[in-house]
Amino acid sequence: MKHQHTAHLVLLILVAAVLVVRADTLVAQNRLLVWSDEFAGSSIDLSQWQFGIGSTNDNIHYYTGRIENAQVSGGLLQIIARKESYLGYGYTSALLQTRNAVSWRYGRIEARIKVPGTPGFVPAFWMLPAESMYGWWPYSGEIDILEYPTTFPGTIYGTLHAQAYSYFTGTTPLGGTAQVADAETAFHVYAVEWTPEQIDFFVDQNKYFTVTNPHTGYQSWPFDQPFYVILNLAVGGGWVGAPTPSTIFPATLEVDYVRVYQTLDDIGITGKDYVQVSAQGVRYAVPQVAGATYAWTVPATAQIAAGQNTSTITVNWGNSGGDVSALTSTASGPTTSHYPVEVSNNLLSNPGFEKGVKYWNGAMSPLAKGSFALDTSTATHSGHSVKTTVNATPANPWDTQISQQGFTLQAGKQYEGRLWAKSAVSGAQLHVSVINAVNYALYGTVSCTLTDIWKEYSFRFTAPQNAAGSFTVDLGFQPAVYYCDDAVLVNLDTQTGIGTGNEVRIPQRYFLGQNYPNPFNPSTAITYELPKASHVNLTVYDMLGREVSVLVNESREAGVHEVKFDGSELASGVYFYRLQAGGFVQAKKLMILR
Repeated sequence: MKHQHTAHLVLLILVAAVLVVRADTLVAQNRLLVWSDEFAGSSIDLSQWQFGIGSTNDNIHYYTGRIENAQVSGGLLQIIARKESYLGYGYTSALLQTRNAVSWRYGRIEARIKVPGTPGFVPAFWMLPAESMYGWWPYSGEIDILEYPTTFPGTIYGTLHAQAYSYFTGTTPLGGTAQVADAETAFHVYAVEWTPEQIDFFVDQNKYFTVTNPHTGYQSWPFDQPFYVILNLAVGGGWVGAPTPSTIFPATLEVDYVRVYQTLDDIGITGKDYVQVSAQGVRYAVPQVAGATYAWTVPATAQIAAGQNTSTITVNWGNSGGDVSALTSTASGPTTSHYPVEVSNNLLSNPGFEKGVKYWNGAMSPLAKGSFALDTSTATHSGHSVKTTVNATPANPWDTQISQQGFTLQAGKQYEGRLWAKSAVSGAQLHVSVINAVNYALYGTVSCTLTDIWKEYSFRFTAPQNAAGSFTVDLGFQPAVYYCDDAVLVNLDTQTGIGTGNEVRIPQRYFLGQNYPNPFNPSTAITYELPKASHVNLTVYDMLGREVSVLVNESREAGVHEVKFDGSELASGVYFYRLQAGGFVQAKKLMILR
């Protein structure tokens, strides 16, 4: 009987193994080729790839968009690092990315690559988030499918970065390695297979590393958002050191193809999610799948200008937004993708940081010794703000800055810029400005002395010329903790009657929020909501019902309000705060903890 039991156990194990293999095979069979570049033409497809220009990290090269550094030849993409004097740098190379063209969430992403050798290079095939929903790097993640530090030949690295595992945040990236002895002389396929539950790393068909979703939040798993692909060849840096006398130039990273496979359920729409009123010819696309048919719908005030029944459409927008939807049908069935689009007269996209820091740039001098973070504990009219911590004063106020480019100013037109801001402690300074994005000429600005209560700051200016603009917030005046939200830049000569993306939300009911932080020492914030203008009484009492502090006793407009309560003169313990407004009465507890 013992032997029979063992036989049954072995059989069950074998059946389970077959089922697992079968499940993996079915997933692979259900994946469709949704995007590829076979590099079969005579030049780089600039509708899919964009060049990164300039210097990066601690590398010693300058990335260019020249044919000397990136070209298609013989069915291969060649990224070429050269030893040459260029704009003050001793080396040049190239970085190509699909950032503004196409991105994917989940699937198999692979490339067939041959890497260069000799010391001092880091060829890479990797991915970054298209939207930075959880904040600037590394908070929104990074997927390194292939890194090959040529100073240590034969070792391939696959790595994930996130807030919970990054040298930047004082932790360690999650990574694995594989030995590929002929990586410099032969092509190999480097890939990840990415699902909501895990990311597997492959060389050819050999899986060498897996990271599983721990389900502990975006800090450890920001990999639930779309990512785009990057190919580059870096020169020098702390990982590999500078090139040596034995380093051979030019050095070439060769790519035979890049391919992306997804299941039908994983495909999504790419395009602009934030457009100006009456924007024309805005492109939206889903993957072009062999044998598929397509049907699109757009909001009532928009029109499909071209492309219905294909994988790509152009849309003429009216004065309101809504969902762009695509029905993709294949032999295995249909699926519908939805893509919300906002229409506004605000020249700034994602003005309230509701889509993370998408469209925004964050720059901080190492001298500031600080950090950026998305904050959900305090905001103006929506759920997010950007929190900037400056621990030491940098050399210049603009050395610590958040900014947005991508809009055009028209000569002779009058503009208004606005920003909601506060600081953890009253008295912190910041500047809000609009400048020329090319020559940094100042067009308009306001200097702000912040309090610990949200306040809107504004300025007006007339554009002296047609120019690419930059909306900048300089935060490097002194050590402080800043909160910024709901940025606006509008052309005052364009009267559309359409919102700017940060209109005051009128609540549907009276509401008293829980104070934050709680417990606290010495101050906390209390929010309340009014569906209409009302006389408000907000009072704090001790446990015996004695009045401690009257925070508000006056009429207030409809909207969301926040008030600070300073308990520095009170003893530790439990207190109550009560809101009376328009017949509504509610009380909640708060606690002072010394």
